[in-house]
Order: sequence, then structure tokens, then C-alpha cells
Amino acid sequence: MSAPPLKLSMTCGPYDRAQALIDGTVRPRGIELDITVNDDDVSRQSQSARGLFDVAEFFTGTYIADLPRRSLGFTALPIFVKRMFRHSYIYINRRSGITQPSDLNGRRVGVQTWATSAALWAKGILEEDYGVDLSSITWVAWQPVRLPDWTPPPWLKMEIAPAGSSQYDLLASNAIDAGITTEVWAPNVHPDIDFLFPDHGAEERAYFARTRCFPIMHTLLVRTSILEAHPWVAQSLYDAWEASKQACYRKQEEWARIHTTSLWYRALWEEERRAAGPDIYPWGFARTRHEVDRMLAYAHRQGLTPRKYEPEEMFWPSMLQT
Repeated sequence: MSAPPLKLSMTCGPYDRAQALIDGTVRPRGIELDITVNDDDVSRQSQSARGLFDVAEFFTGTYIADLPRRSLGFTALPIFVKRMFRHSYIYINRRSGITQPSDLNGRRVGVQTWATSAALWAKGILEEDYGVDLSSITWVAWQPVRLPDWTPPPWLKMEIAPAGSSQYDLLASNAIDAGITTEVWAPNVHPDIDFLFPDHGAEERAYFARTRCFPIMHTLLVRTSILEAHPWVAQSLYDAWEASKQACYRKQEEWARIHTTSLWYRALWEEERRAAGPDIYPWGFARTRHEVDRMLAYAHRQGLTPRKYEPEEMFWPSMLQT
């Protein structure tokens, strides 16, 4: 007689790559998964940090910043639930006189918080590829870093934005010269707000061709006590998420690239496969180690961790074989 399935709760966003899991077409082996779909990143993060779920889509930057403490009580699997290029999420006020990335040096630049995954990648890319001196900038954060005992590096000039203000309003009024955000502030949102990289698509394509990095935003975490008690859960969840993603790919190829309400979807679908191969959203440790390593290097350089962690330290041990 087989054992009853292990009942676990999970939260994630309503992504196409998760849809087969959400609708039950794909079920993880040996697990009865109660899924809460939440499209609000902030509330999902807060609920997950409070331990309301056994499995959670989580901000990777926050997870990395917690590595010295491991206070969250969760361990990552190399399932990168959300990836996004961030060249198109760096905005400027046209009146600031900023015309190129190096013009950010010495300016006031807004961030949602110092530890966000989006800002982590954007700051790392600006420093590494465009000669931006992060220590020369006054960073205006909408929220402080909410990690116990975290101390900003001595070179970091950071202010907390006035209570009740928004990053968008600060940029629109030119109280800050530029801003890094996960929100859409251009084009055609405010006459004084524009992209730092007007041709951000070309910048992102060149970055991917050079680095083979598709920036990781959110990672799947599992309660550590569950993995300790049931180590097989890691592989079961990994396989289920991978199967759900493959179902998404089939739908894109067989239906969406022909019938999506779009001018150029088929051309973009084919361009992406030429650039990245058939698996454009890679998961698993071996194929993504270089991306995780770059993110960990950025985190250390930006003072989120006291040392540079190795990718092997990020994940449940059995997942290093994926």
C-alpha cells in the first residue's frame, strides 16, 4: 500500500510557465500541492517571509542577502521562477542632463530598496559594463533593507525617501536624477521621464550574447525542515516545475506563435530560439551556475553579503546534480 501524498502549500505568480501546475495538469510526484496564486510580488514576499507557505516564489536578492544568517528557514531550488532583463527599467529625468550611463556618477538615483533583485542586476551591469561608480552616487531608497543586523558598506551613500513619497513622483519632479524600478515609467507616461537606454532591446541582446545571462529575479524556496525530513521533495518539485515549463513551451510553439494578439510575436519567438536555443528559460544548477555566480559577485560588491558566496552554497545539496 502506497503512502499518502505529502500535503504542501505553495505560492507563486500567475505565470504561463506555472500554468500546468496551477491548473493541475502537472502534479509533483508524491505531493498534494495546495497552490495560492498571487500576482502581487510585495504581498507574496511578505507572506512567504512570515512562513505562511511551504514552497514559495521569493526575491532572489533578499534570499542572497540572508545567506550569512539563514534566518528565513527556507532553502532554494534552482528553479528561477522569474527572469527579466533590466536595462529597460532604468529611467532618467530629461531635465537632469543625463545622456549616457556614466552621467549617473555623482547624481541622486532612486531604488525601491538596496536589496531588490532588479536593482542588484542593474547596479552590477552599470558598474561592470558602463563605468558607473556606485560609491559616487547618492542612493535614495523607498524602503530600508529589512534584514536583521545588516550594516551598509562604508562607501554607500544612501538616504530613505520622505515618508509618503513615491519614486515616480521624485523622478518626475527631478528630486532625483534617475531611478531603478520594477515599474513601467516610460514611454509616454510622463513628458520628463525617459529610458536611460533608449534602445534597451539592443543593449539587452548584446548583454545576453556576451554573458549568456538572463537575469534571475525570483527563485523557488522550500521550507528547510521539509527538505530535511523528506529530501525527495526537492527533485519532485524540480521535475514538476520543469514539466510545467515544457508544457508552456509546447503551447507557445503550437498555438501562441501563430494566434497571439501581436504584430511580431512569431518573429520574436523565432529570434529568441535562435539566440538561446529551445530552452529559453533555463533552470537546473549546471546550466545556470554562471548566472548565479555573477549575481553572488554583485551582491558581495554591493555590500549585501560579507563575502562572495559560491553558487553551491545557494541550493539544497541534491539539486547540484541538476
